Amino acid sequence: MTSSRRVVFIIERKNYYRVLGPVVDAALLRGWTVECWHDWAQPRWGTKASEFPDWTPAFRHGAPAVSTYQGPADMIARLAAAPPDAVLALGPPPPGRDPRPRWIGFQYMTNLVHPFGPDGFRACDRIAGYSAFWLDQALDYLSAAGSLADAGAAREMAAKFVPVGIPEMDQVEAIDPREVRRRLGLPADRPVVVYLPYPVKSNPPTFWLRHVYGPANRLRRAVAVAAARKHRYWPHVVGDWTDRRLVETVRRFCDANDAVLVVKSRLKDPVPRHTARRADHVFYDPSHYPATILELLSVASLCVHFFSSAVYEAVFMGVPSLCLAPEAEDMGLSPLWTRQLFHVREGGSYHVPGASYCLSLPEAYESLATRSLADFPLDPLARARFVETFMGFDDTKSSARALDLVEMETGRP
Repeated sequence: MTSSRRVVFIIERKNYYRVLGPVVDAALLRGWTVECWHDWAQPRWGTKASEFPDWTPAFRHGAPAVSTYQGPADMIARLAAAPPDAVLALGPPPPGRDPRPRWIGFQYMTNLVHPFGPDGFRACDRIAGYSAFWLDQALDYLSAAGSLADAGAAREMAAKFVPVGIPEMDQVEAIDPREVRRRLGLPADRPVVVYLPYPVKSNPPTFWLRHVYGPANRLRRAVAVAAARKHRYWPHVVGDWTDRRLVETVRRFCDANDAVLVVKSRLKDPVPRHTARRADHVFYDPSHYPATILELLSVASLCVHFFSSAVYEAVFMGVPSLCLAPEAEDMGLSPLWTRQLFHVREGGSYHVPGASYCLSLPEAYESLATRSLADFPLDPLARARFVETFMGFDDTKSSARALDLVEMETGRP
Protein backbone atom coordinates (compact mmCIF):
# COMPACT_ATOMS: atom_id res chain seq x y z
CA MET A 1 0.00 0.00 0.00
CA THR A 2 1.29 3.47 -0.83
CA SER A 3 2.67 5.27 2.22
CA SER A 4 1.07 8.55 3.21
CA ARG A 5 2.48 11.91 2.27
CA ARG A 6 1.41 15.47 2.89
CA VAL A 7 1.16 17.52 -0.28
CA VAL A 8 0.07 21.09 -0.91
CA PHE A 9 -1.55 22.25 -4.16
CA ILE A 10 -1.16 25.94 -4.98
CA ILE A 11 -4.43 27.30 -6.41
CA GLU A 12 -4.07 30.86 -7.65
CA ARG A 13 -7.29 30.81 -9.67
CA LYS A 14 -10.26 28.48 -9.54
CA ASN A 15 -9.63 27.29 -13.11
CA TYR A 16 -6.41 25.67 -11.85
CA TYR A 17 -8.66 22.80 -10.77
CA ARG A 18 -9.23 21.98 -14.42
CA VAL A 19 -5.54 21.03 -14.56
CA LEU A 20 -4.81 19.91 -11.01
CA GLY A 21 -8.20 18.49 -9.98
CA PRO A 22 -7.42 14.97 -11.24
CA VAL A 23 -4.09 15.02 -9.37
CA VAL A 24 -5.85 16.08 -6.17
CA ASP A 25 -8.29 13.20 -6.61
CA ALA A 26 -5.49 10.72 -7.28
CA ALA A 27 -3.63 11.84 -4.14
CA LEU A 28 -6.80 11.46 -2.07
CA LEU A 29 -7.25 7.96 -3.50
CA ARG A 30 -3.74 7.07 -2.30
CA GLY A 31 -4.66 8.17 1.19
CA TRP A 32 -2.33 11.14 1.25
CA THR A 33 -2.92 14.23 3.34
CA VAL A 34 -3.97 16.77 0.71
CA GLU A 35 -4.20 20.53 1.17
CA CYS A 36 -5.36 23.07 -1.39
CA TRP A 37 -4.04 26.56 -0.70
CA HIS A 38 -6.05 29.33 -2.39
CA ASP A 39 -4.29 32.62 -3.05
CA TRP A 40 -6.69 35.30 -1.84
CA ALA A 41 -4.29 38.04 -2.85
CA GLN A 42 -5.51 37.57 -6.42
CA PRO A 43 -7.61 40.44 -7.87
CA ARG A 44 -11.36 40.41 -7.35
CA TRP A 45 -11.91 42.73 -10.30
CA GLY A 46 -10.79 43.04 -13.92
CA THR A 47 -10.53 40.33 -16.56
CA LYS A 48 -9.49 37.63 -14.06
CA ALA A 49 -12.11 38.46 -11.41
CA SER A 50 -14.33 35.54 -12.40
CA GLU A 51 -11.49 33.14 -11.57
CA PHE A 52 -10.91 34.34 -8.00
CA PRO A 53 -10.24 31.13 -6.01
CA ASP A 54 -13.32 31.11 -3.80
CA TRP A 55 -14.61 27.72 -5.02
CA THR A 56 -13.58 24.12 -4.50
CA PRO A 57 -14.97 21.26 -6.58
CA ALA A 58 -16.45 18.07 -5.22
CA PHE A 59 -13.85 15.35 -5.56
CA ARG A 60 -14.51 11.70 -6.25
CA HIS A 61 -12.22 10.23 -3.59
CA GLY A 62 -12.59 12.48 -0.57
CA ALA A 63 -12.09 16.09 0.40
CA PRO A 64 -8.83 18.02 0.75
CA ALA A 65 -8.21 20.54 3.48
CA VAL A 66 -8.74 24.00 1.98
CA SER A 67 -7.14 27.15 3.31
CA THR A 68 -6.25 30.61 2.03
CA TYR A 69 -3.07 32.64 1.97
CA GLN A 70 -2.26 36.23 1.06
CA GLY A 71 0.34 36.20 -1.68
CA PRO A 72 3.88 34.79 -2.02
CA ALA A 73 5.31 36.10 1.27
CA ASP A 74 2.51 34.52 3.28
CA MET A 75 2.91 31.27 1.35
CA ILE A 76 6.64 31.17 2.07
CA ALA A 77 6.06 31.77 5.78
CA ARG A 78 3.47 29.01 5.99
CA LEU A 79 5.65 26.50 4.15
CA ALA A 80 8.53 27.26 6.51
CA ALA A 81 6.33 26.90 9.60
CA ALA A 82 5.00 23.46 8.64
CA PRO A 83 6.78 22.06 5.56
CA PRO A 84 4.81 19.45 3.59
CA ASP A 85 6.52 16.67 1.68
CA ALA A 86 5.87 18.39 -1.63
CA VAL A 87 4.26 21.41 -3.25
CA LEU A 88 2.48 20.93 -6.58
CA ALA A 89 1.96 24.07 -8.66
CA LEU A 90 1.49 25.44 -12.16
CA GLY A 91 4.40 27.83 -11.73
CA PRO A 92 7.83 28.04 -10.12
CA PRO A 93 8.31 28.81 -6.43
CA PRO A 94 8.73 32.43 -5.32
CA PRO A 95 12.20 33.56 -4.27
CA GLY A 96 13.10 32.75 -0.70
CA ARG A 97 10.89 29.70 -0.30
CA ASP A 98 11.82 26.98 2.20
CA PRO A 99 13.82 24.34 0.30
CA ARG A 100 12.57 21.44 2.42
CA PRO A 101 9.35 20.63 0.58
CA ARG A 102 10.03 19.38 -2.92
CA TRP A 103 8.52 21.71 -5.51
CA ILE A 104 6.95 19.92 -8.47
CA GLY A 105 5.98 22.24 -11.32
CA PHE A 106 3.25 21.16 -13.73
CA GLN A 107 3.19 22.07 -17.39
CA TYR A 108 0.09 23.81 -18.63
CA MET A 109 0.38 24.42 -22.35
CA THR A 110 3.19 26.92 -23.05
CA ASN A 111 4.07 27.75 -19.43
CA LEU A 112 7.39 25.94 -19.86
CA VAL A 113 8.48 29.17 -21.54
CA HIS A 114 6.66 31.49 -19.14
CA PRO A 115 6.38 31.55 -16.15
CA PHE A 116 8.94 28.75 -15.88
CA GLY A 117 11.80 29.38 -18.31
CA PRO A 118 15.39 28.60 -17.28
CA ASP A 119 15.09 30.31 -13.88
CA GLY A 120 11.81 28.60 -13.09
CA PHE A 121 13.19 25.19 -14.04
CA ARG A 122 16.20 25.87 -11.84
CA ALA A 123 13.98 26.78 -8.89
CA CYS A 124 11.85 23.61 -9.20
CA ASP A 125 12.92 20.15 -8.18
CA ARG A 126 11.04 18.57 -11.08
CA ILE A 127 8.72 19.57 -13.91
CA ALA A 128 5.88 17.20 -14.74
CA GLY A 129 5.45 17.77 -18.46
CA TYR A 130 3.32 16.44 -21.30
CA SER A 131 5.75 14.87 -23.77
CA ALA A 132 9.25 15.34 -25.17
CA PHE A 133 7.81 17.54 -27.93
CA TRP A 134 7.08 20.30 -25.44
CA LEU A 135 10.54 20.31 -23.92
CA ASP A 136 12.09 20.52 -27.38
CA GLN A 137 9.67 23.29 -28.31
CA ALA A 138 10.49 25.29 -25.16
CA LEU A 139 14.24 24.88 -25.56
CA ASP A 140 14.06 25.92 -29.21
CA TYR A 141 11.94 28.97 -28.35
CA LEU A 142 14.15 30.07 -25.46
CA SER A 143 17.31 29.55 -27.50
CA ALA A 144 15.95 31.63 -30.39
CA ALA A 145 14.86 34.32 -27.92
CA GLY A 146 18.35 34.45 -26.40
CA SER A 147 17.09 33.29 -23.00
CA LEU A 148 19.36 30.25 -22.67
CA ALA A 149 22.80 31.17 -21.40
CA ASP A 150 24.53 28.10 -22.85
CA ALA A 151 24.15 24.41 -23.58
CA GLY A 152 24.49 23.72 -19.86
CA ALA A 153 21.27 25.59 -19.15
CA ALA A 154 19.43 23.46 -21.71
CA ARG A 155 20.83 20.26 -20.18
CA GLU A 156 19.77 21.42 -16.72
CA MET A 157 16.22 22.02 -17.94
CA ALA A 158 16.08 18.67 -19.71
CA ALA A 159 17.27 16.86 -16.58
CA LYS A 160 14.35 18.21 -14.56
CA PHE A 161 11.66 17.51 -17.14
CA VAL A 162 9.69 14.26 -16.69
CA PRO A 163 6.94 13.39 -19.23
CA VAL A 164 3.80 12.23 -17.44
CA GLY A 165 1.11 13.13 -19.99
CA ILE A 166 -1.73 15.59 -19.35
CA PRO A 167 -3.37 15.00 -15.96
CA GLU A 168 -6.35 17.14 -16.98
CA MET A 169 -7.43 14.37 -19.36
CA ASP A 170 -7.75 11.80 -16.57
CA GLN A 171 -11.17 13.20 -15.70
CA VAL A 172 -12.69 12.12 -19.01
CA GLU A 173 -13.15 8.56 -17.73
CA ALA A 174 -15.77 9.84 -15.27
CA ILE A 175 -17.77 11.83 -17.88
CA ASP A 176 -20.95 10.15 -19.13
CA PRO A 177 -21.92 11.62 -22.53
CA ARG A 178 -25.56 10.58 -22.17
CA GLU A 179 -25.81 12.31 -18.82
CA VAL A 180 -24.12 15.40 -20.26
CA ARG A 181 -26.66 15.61 -23.09
CA ARG A 182 -29.54 15.21 -20.64
CA ARG A 183 -28.25 17.76 -18.13
CA LEU A 184 -27.31 20.39 -20.73
CA GLY A 185 -30.45 19.96 -22.80
CA LEU A 186 -28.73 18.62 -25.92
CA PRO A 187 -30.74 16.28 -28.14
CA ALA A 188 -29.66 12.68 -28.08
CA ASP A 189 -30.07 12.09 -31.82
CA ARG A 190 -28.21 15.01 -33.41
CA PRO A 191 -24.51 15.77 -33.90
CA VAL A 192 -23.01 18.61 -31.87
CA VAL A 193 -20.53 21.20 -33.17
CA VAL A 194 -18.61 22.95 -30.38
CA TYR A 195 -17.57 26.43 -31.51
CA LEU A 196 -15.02 28.47 -29.55
CA PRO A 197 -15.41 32.08 -30.77
CA TYR A 198 -12.45 34.29 -31.49
CA PRO A 199 -11.29 35.64 -28.08
CA VAL A 200 -11.88 39.30 -28.86
CA LYS A 201 -11.32 40.66 -25.35
CA SER A 202 -8.26 38.65 -24.34
CA ASN A 203 -6.32 38.67 -27.62
CA PRO A 204 -4.12 41.63 -28.62
CA PRO A 205 -6.18 44.53 -30.04
CA THR A 206 -4.52 44.52 -33.45
CA PHE A 207 -5.59 46.75 -36.34
CA TRP A 208 -7.23 43.74 -37.98
CA LEU A 209 -9.28 42.94 -34.90
CA ARG A 210 -10.35 46.53 -34.13
CA HIS A 211 -10.98 47.80 -37.64
CA VAL A 212 -11.42 44.81 -39.98
CA TYR A 213 -12.68 41.64 -38.30
CA GLY A 214 -14.63 43.12 -35.40
CA PRO A 215 -16.81 45.95 -36.81
CA ALA A 216 -20.01 44.94 -38.58
CA ASN A 217 -20.35 48.21 -40.52
CA ARG A 218 -18.64 47.88 -43.91
CA LEU A 219 -18.28 51.63 -44.42
CA ARG A 220 -16.49 51.98 -41.11
CA ARG A 221 -14.11 49.21 -42.09
CA ALA A 222 -13.47 50.72 -45.51
CA VAL A 223 -12.70 54.14 -44.05
CA ALA A 224 -10.31 52.68 -41.47
CA VAL A 225 -8.44 50.61 -44.07
CA ALA A 226 -8.18 53.53 -46.49
CA ALA A 227 -7.03 55.96 -43.79
CA ALA A 228 -4.34 53.58 -42.59
CA ARG A 229 -3.32 52.66 -46.15
CA LYS A 230 -3.44 48.99 -45.21
CA HIS A 231 -4.38 47.86 -48.67
CA ARG A 232 -3.99 44.15 -47.99
CA TYR A 233 -7.26 44.31 -46.06
CA TRP A 234 -9.37 45.40 -49.04
CA PRO A 235 -10.35 41.77 -49.79
CA HIS A 236 -11.57 41.54 -46.19
CA VAL A 237 -13.75 44.62 -46.70
CA VAL A 238 -15.04 43.57 -50.11
CA GLY A 239 -15.66 39.99 -49.02
CA ASP A 240 -17.26 41.05 -45.72
CA TRP A 241 -14.86 38.87 -43.76
CA THR A 242 -16.06 39.78 -40.28
CA ASP A 243 -16.77 37.96 -37.06
CA ARG A 244 -20.51 38.32 -37.60
CA ARG A 245 -20.35 36.75 -41.04
CA LEU A 246 -18.09 33.94 -39.84
CA VAL A 247 -20.59 32.99 -37.15
CA GLU A 248 -23.30 33.00 -39.81
CA THR A 249 -21.11 30.66 -41.87
CA VAL A 250 -20.67 28.26 -38.96
CA ARG A 251 -24.43 28.39 -38.39
CA ARG A 252 -25.08 27.46 -42.02
CA PHE A 253 -22.58 24.61 -41.75
CA CYS A 254 -24.47 23.27 -38.73
CA ASP A 255 -27.82 23.61 -40.47
CA ALA A 256 -26.52 21.75 -43.52
CA ASN A 257 -25.41 18.90 -41.25
CA ASP A 258 -28.46 18.96 -38.94
CA ALA A 259 -26.05 19.72 -36.11
CA VAL A 260 -26.56 21.58 -32.84
CA LEU A 261 -24.36 24.67 -32.58
CA VAL A 262 -22.90 24.93 -29.07
CA VAL A 263 -20.83 28.04 -28.33
CA LYS A 264 -18.29 27.73 -25.51
CA SER A 265 -16.40 30.74 -24.19
CA ARG A 266 -14.89 32.13 -20.99
CA LEU A 267 -16.32 34.93 -18.88
CA LYS A 268 -13.33 37.12 -19.74
CA ASP A 269 -14.41 36.79 -23.40
CA PRO A 270 -18.16 37.52 -23.39
CA VAL A 271 -20.04 36.01 -26.32
CA PRO A 272 -21.24 38.81 -28.66
CA ARG A 273 -24.97 39.15 -29.11
CA HIS A 274 -24.75 38.29 -32.79
CA THR A 275 -23.06 35.01 -31.87
CA ALA A 276 -25.47 34.16 -29.06
CA ARG A 277 -28.44 34.75 -31.38
CA ARG A 278 -27.17 32.18 -33.87
CA ALA A 279 -26.18 29.56 -31.30
CA ASP A 280 -28.45 26.83 -30.01
CA HIS A 281 -26.66 26.90 -26.65
CA VAL A 282 -24.04 29.16 -25.04
CA PHE A 283 -21.87 27.96 -22.14
CA TYR A 284 -19.12 29.52 -20.09
CA ASP A 285 -17.56 27.54 -17.20
CA PRO A 286 -20.12 26.50 -14.60
CA SER A 287 -17.55 23.89 -13.58
CA HIS A 288 -13.78 23.48 -13.85
CA TYR A 289 -13.70 19.95 -12.44
CA PRO A 290 -15.23 18.25 -14.27
CA ALA A 291 -14.30 20.81 -16.91
CA THR A 292 -17.21 22.11 -18.96
CA ILE A 293 -15.16 22.02 -22.16
CA LEU A 294 -14.45 18.32 -21.67
CA GLU A 295 -18.10 17.58 -20.99
CA LEU A 296 -19.06 19.36 -24.20
CA LEU A 297 -16.38 17.57 -26.20
CA SER A 298 -17.64 14.23 -24.88
CA VAL A 299 -20.75 14.72 -27.05
CA ALA A 300 -19.19 16.63 -29.96
CA SER A 301 -18.73 15.60 -33.57
CA LEU A 302 -16.42 18.54 -34.36
CA CYS A 303 -14.63 21.29 -32.46
CA VAL A 304 -14.13 24.59 -34.32
CA HIS A 305 -11.73 27.16 -32.91
CA PHE A 306 -8.97 29.71 -33.53
CA PHE A 307 -5.61 28.17 -32.56
CA SER A 308 -7.07 26.99 -29.27
CA SER A 309 -5.48 24.47 -26.92
CA ALA A 310 -8.80 22.66 -27.22
CA VAL A 311 -7.21 20.90 -30.19
CA TYR A 312 -5.43 18.57 -27.72
CA GLU A 313 -8.51 17.92 -25.61
CA ALA A 314 -10.65 17.28 -28.66
CA VAL A 315 -8.35 14.85 -30.42
CA PHE A 316 -7.64 12.95 -27.20
CA MET A 317 -11.41 12.48 -26.83
CA GLY A 318 -11.78 11.30 -30.41
CA VAL A 319 -13.25 14.54 -31.75
CA PRO A 320 -11.85 16.06 -34.97
CA SER A 321 -10.52 19.59 -34.58
CA LEU A 322 -10.97 22.38 -37.12
CA CYS A 323 -8.76 25.44 -36.68
CA LEU A 324 -9.90 28.61 -38.42
CA ALA A 325 -6.62 30.37 -39.02
CA PRO A 326 -6.22 34.15 -39.26
CA GLU A 327 -2.83 35.48 -40.26
CA ALA A 328 -0.33 35.48 -37.38
CA GLU A 329 0.18 39.24 -37.71
CA ASP A 330 -3.56 39.81 -37.50
CA MET A 331 -3.76 37.85 -34.26
CA GLY A 332 -0.76 39.66 -32.80
CA LEU A 333 1.33 36.51 -32.50
CA SER A 334 5.07 36.91 -32.21
CA PRO A 335 7.20 35.46 -35.02
CA LEU A 336 8.73 33.02 -32.54
CA TRP A 337 5.40 31.62 -31.39
CA THR A 338 4.25 31.44 -34.99
CA ARG A 339 7.30 29.44 -36.00
CA GLN A 340 7.17 27.18 -32.96
CA LEU A 341 3.54 26.35 -32.36
CA PHE A 342 0.79 28.53 -33.83
CA HIS A 343 1.11 27.60 -37.48
CA VAL A 344 -0.74 25.40 -39.97
CA ARG A 345 2.17 23.52 -41.49
CA GLU A 346 1.41 19.84 -41.80
CA GLY A 347 2.66 17.89 -38.82
CA GLY A 348 2.05 20.73 -36.39
CA SER A 349 -0.69 20.28 -33.85
CA TYR A 350 -3.21 22.26 -35.93
CA HIS A 351 -2.67 20.27 -39.13
CA VAL A 352 -2.54 16.52 -38.70
CA PRO A 353 -4.89 15.13 -41.37
CA GLY A 354 -7.18 12.58 -39.81
CA ALA A 355 -7.11 14.36 -36.45
CA SER A 356 -6.76 18.12 -36.74
CA TYR A 357 -7.70 20.25 -39.74
CA CYS A 358 -7.29 23.90 -40.65
CA LEU A 359 -8.86 26.46 -42.96
CA SER A 360 -7.63 29.96 -43.64
CA LEU A 361 -10.27 32.59 -43.05
CA PRO A 362 -10.87 33.11 -46.79
CA GLU A 363 -11.34 29.35 -47.20
CA ALA A 364 -13.75 29.27 -44.26
CA TYR A 365 -15.89 32.10 -45.64
CA GLU A 366 -15.92 30.59 -49.11
CA SER A 367 -16.49 26.89 -48.42
CA LEU A 368 -17.29 25.94 -44.83
CA ALA A 369 -21.05 26.39 -45.16
CA THR A 370 -21.19 23.83 -47.97
CA ARG A 371 -19.00 21.22 -46.31
CA SER A 372 -20.03 18.06 -44.52
CA LEU A 373 -18.99 16.72 -41.14
CA ALA A 374 -17.69 13.78 -43.15
CA ASP A 375 -15.06 16.12 -44.63
CA PHE A 376 -13.36 16.14 -41.22
CA PRO A 377 -13.03 12.47 -40.28
CA LEU A 378 -11.11 11.12 -37.32
CA ASP A 379 -8.65 8.41 -38.34
CA PRO A 380 -7.59 6.21 -35.38
CA LEU A 381 -4.00 5.95 -36.57
CA ALA A 382 -3.69 9.72 -37.05
CA ARG A 383 -5.21 10.26 -33.62
CA ALA A 384 -2.73 7.81 -32.07
CA ARG A 385 0.21 9.62 -33.68
CA PHE A 386 -1.16 12.98 -32.54
CA VAL A 387 -1.63 11.84 -28.94
CA GLU A 388 1.79 10.20 -28.75
CA THR A 389 3.52 13.31 -30.08
CA PHE A 390 1.72 16.09 -28.24
CA MET A 391 0.21 14.39 -25.20
CA GLY A 392 2.66 11.64 -24.42
CA PHE A 393 0.32 8.90 -23.20
CA ASP A 394 -2.95 7.54 -24.55
CA ASP A 395 -4.53 6.69 -21.22
CA THR A 396 -6.05 8.36 -18.16
CA LYS A 397 -3.17 7.66 -15.77
CA SER A 398 -1.16 10.87 -15.99
CA SER A 399 -2.04 11.89 -12.43
CA ALA A 400 -0.75 8.56 -11.15
CA ARG A 401 2.53 9.10 -13.01
CA ALA A 402 2.78 12.60 -11.52
CA LEU A 403 2.30 11.19 -8.01
CA ASP A 404 4.89 8.50 -8.71
CA LEU A 405 7.22 11.38 -9.49
CA VAL A 406 6.36 12.97 -6.13
CA GLU A 407 7.13 9.71 -4.37
CA MET A 408 10.46 9.46 -6.14
CA GLU A 409 11.35 13.03 -5.22
CA THR A 410 10.33 12.80 -1.57
CA GLY A 411 12.40 9.64 -1.25
CA ARG A 412 10.38 7.78 1.39
CA PRO A 413 9.26 4.19 0.78
